[in-house]
Amino acid sequence: MAVLLSWLLVAVAAVSGTSIAPRAGSDALASCPGYKASNVKTSDPGLTADLNLAGKACNVYGDDLKNLRLDVTYETGE
Repeated sequence: MAVLLSWLLVAVAAVSGTSIAPRAGSDALASCPGYKASNVKTSDPGLTADLNLAGKACNVYGDDLKNLRLDVTYETGE
């Protein structure tokens, strides 16, 4: 869980204000647009961001949500 959370934090920080690039390959997810992070705010206990679908929904696993709110709380320094 900690590794996943760390990866997610790095990913959100890296794409702040830019779109997440579509996956390479021929799988069903290759054409999915990903999300654009905006309004990213970091603080001592964590970070928050608004995530907006960065293109047309692909609905591979059901209906894609157009807008999400990411709220991360750091529980340890590791």
